[in-house]
Amino acid sequence: MSETGPRRMRHGAAARRLARAAALALALISSAISHAWARAAPEIEARDPLVPMLRRIDRYLQQNETDGVVLDWRWVINETEAVRLSVQPQLLGYVELYRWHPSDRIRQDVVDRADYLLARFEQVRSGTVFDGMLGYCFFEAFEVTGDSRYFDAGQAVIAELEGISRSELILNGGLMAAMAFAADYHLTGDVVSEGLAQTALASLPDYQNADGSFPHWCQGTRDVSYTDWMAMELILIQRRIDDPLIPPMLQAMEAFMATRVDATGNTSYEAPCPGQPGCTIYYWSEASGCGIDYDTRAFTNELGYSALLFDHLHSPKYHDVMRFARSRESNGTWADKWDFWPDPSDPYYVWTAADTSVINTSLNFWCLAAALPGRSGGAAAWGPDDVADPAPGRRAVPLDAAGVGGPASAPPAALRLVSVAPNPSRDGFTIRFANGGPGPVPVAIFDATGRLVRKLDSDPLGAGAREARWDGRDGAGVECRSGLYFARLARGTDARSVPLLRVR
Repeated sequence: MSETGPRRMRHGAAARRLARAAALALALISSAISHAWARAAPEIEARDPLVPMLRRIDRYLQQNETDGVVLDWRWVINETEAVRLSVQPQLLGYVELYRWHPSDRIRQDVVDRADYLLARFEQVRSGTVFDGMLGYCFFEAFEVTGDSRYFDAGQAVIAELEGISRSELILNGGLMAAMAFAADYHLTGDVVSEGLAQTALASLPDYQNADGSFPHWCQGTRDVSYTDWMAMELILIQRRIDDPLIPPMLQAMEAFMATRVDATGNTSYEAPCPGQPGCTIYYWSEASGCGIDYDTRAFTNELGYSALLFDHLHSPKYHDVMRFARSRESNGTWADKWDFWPDPSDPYYVWTAADTSVINTSLNFWCLAAALPGRSGGAAAWGPDDVADPAPGRRAVPLDAAGVGGPASAPPAALRLVSVAPNPSRDGFTIRFANGGPGPVPVAIFDATGRLVRKLDSDPLGAGAREARWDGRDGAGVECRSGLYFARLARGTDARSVPLLRVR
């Protein structure tokens, strides 16, 4: 029997009321979550402002992306330098963030920037030791994604760096090259790269001043900014190469920086000479006698370097610097300088004049994200992995129940790869994925020819997440040789695969 018109109308009105009530409930729940996060944010920031600060920088980058990157306007003056100081640190910041809180959205931020650099590989290279940072970017992107294109690009940079004179592997430039060599050694075990990284490290003690500082260019001068920058490089190199020279150098650098940073977190670049009235010690290279240098005082990226150094050595100065950095921050961005602007006739003035500096904001993002290791929480501490008002053409990506990013308007896929770590690996691989249904999901390992090497079981992690581990052995327990392998996850007709690079 068909319904009468009035009855259909009553049912339709009831359905509309129910839909409105459901929408209102969802809005209230969403609002409650947002308000809970907002209420918690001041307490979190008072305890440690690191994660809230990173969220604000991330929001700025997401809202201002074009073709997956945020470029500083000074790229028209020197594209290589501007890209090195904006796109590359953005990539490296997202790599560090991904390691702490792996999600599809953050992984895509790494891919966007790595693809940008790959497409402009010849344009963004300088043919100098400073290309080490580019090589380091490609190796880091490869570790996150397993995309062999990035590994090959990193290897191309290594081949270029190997041809550079050993006399150039000194100070800041030498450490940039050492970052690439250390990453290559970490991935492949290449002893040549290990030796070249150690060559750069071995040159440093001759340049380090008695107070722990380093020069920028001229030996014997003392430069706060470049002591800070080199400390950041040493911290990252130390994560890949265990060299006994690094810890004492870092400790001396931290002791020097502690004398330069006051209780407000501000940095002092000069001091009276002990027992010599009218005498001043200068801690920026140009003033201390290096005529080929420039005014390196009060660049805001120095705050990120200082925060990482003090955090690394558990100094209470970390909190002072972070408070000062927060006082100079504007919605996740910083100007070029907080003080000491050069005269407009100075050729370097153009690099100091931005009120919103993509360069220094990007460098701070990298340094602060590099301080995440040791912080607990990951997805919980980061909060909802979405972005208000994302860049045009790019949707915000919320977390699903498994803590994995996915499209906001679509249900989660039956299978979704979350991460593979480490990759490459000498010992074994941990493959994490999200499974939309109940029951086990088999994982199979194949070699590059498509031959089945081994079948693995996966273990539940809760909330739809699962994990499988391959120890690098075949089904008979024999160690597999170095090379490219693939892990394949399959559930019915739904399948995913990911490359694994085994090194021995």
